[in-house]
Amino acid sequence: MYNVKLTDKEVYKMLYLNKVKGMLPYQLEELFPVSKPTIKNIINGKSRKDCYEAFMYYKEKHPKKVVNLF
Repeated sequence: MYNVKLTDKEVYKMLYLNKVKGMLPYQLEELFPVSKPTIKNIINGKSRKDCYEAFMYYKEKHPKKVVNLF
């Protein structure tokens, strides 16, 4: 049903919405065409680790700038 690949930008936006704006996986599911388990794996850093690590590093080093990313 969901054989969709997310772009890096979509993954960063998902992480931003979850980590900065506090959106929950079920809310993200309405915005992105992937399953809830896929969303949970991304926001927990179990998949798309490269994007997750880069986002978390940037968030830690630039906490004021990360608020204005999207």
